Amino acid sequence: MALPRRKTMSQRTRRAFTILSWSAMATLACSVAVAQDSAPPSVAEQLQAQYKIAKLTRDANGNAVIGEGTALAIQKQGILGLPLNSPLNPCPSTYVGGRLKKPGFLCQVGTGVGVGLLNRQANDNPNPMTDLPVGQQVYPASIAVDTRSDTVKFMVIACAACNGTDPPTYYKAQVDFRFPKGVLATGDASQVEDTIGQVFSIDNSGDAGQAGAGPAAGQASAQAPASPAPAAPEPLNIQQGQTIAQVEQALGKPSKILTAGTKVIYVYRDLKVTFTNGKVADVQ
Repeated sequence: MALPRRKTMSQRTRRAFTILSWSAMATLACSVAVAQDSAPPSVAEQLQAQYKIAKLTRDANGNAVIGEGTALAIQKQGILGLPLNSPLNPCPSTYVGGRLKKPGFLCQVGTGVGVGLLNRQANDNPNPMTDLPVGQQVYPASIAVDTRSDTVKFMVIACAACNGTDPPTYYKAQVDFRFPKGVLATGDASQVEDTIGQVFSIDNSGDAGQAGAGPAAGQASAQAPASPAPAAPEPLNIQQGQTIAQVEQALGKPSKILTAGTKVIYVYRDLKVTFTNGKVADVQ
């Protein structure tokens, strides 16, 4: 009778150890999950929060409209734009050490030939790539962070409604920001944002939002009351025979005083007053 009892106790012991093991594993998993939830945001997450990616929609006429993106302004020359409807990728410029380098020659030639072949049947411009000017308004289209190569690939879309073309033309462009080794792995996005801001500064003027708002924005501007015109200045009344004191009361002190014998000449910005024996003799 003693042997079966010891066997039963052994089974209970093994069962207790199994329960404790599963409990320990569950506790460890919860601890890992909490640690992951409390981890600081990555550089990529911080950039996504700083630069809101633009969305392309269509208006009532079927034209593309950029909305809900952070408005930026180009600060450096050397960014090459490619029409947004092109299936090819734009040739990226490179920003490193405070200098913006234009895309390589081979990429430009290859992209130009490819676009030319695609557009030949449509009789379009065989090489529609264009330099985006400084001050051009753009929106972020995608942001990719590669910690292995310490590179941030920043793609933008040029503001179609701001370039004065009819119909509006959209361009896409890319700048690869290269950083010293290990910068992106630190998790501190402040240096990255400062560097991106040297090429794409955030535009707070509000012009981009109005440009993308369509006809309603123009109607609102047209209905805004015109500010009153500034009142015309009162004409100066300087007459012959007036004294120096009367002239100074009307015009103030002159910028220069000249004397020639008995004549005294007061020189103002737009006129000269000549006094003879203390009274106005001539006004020019």
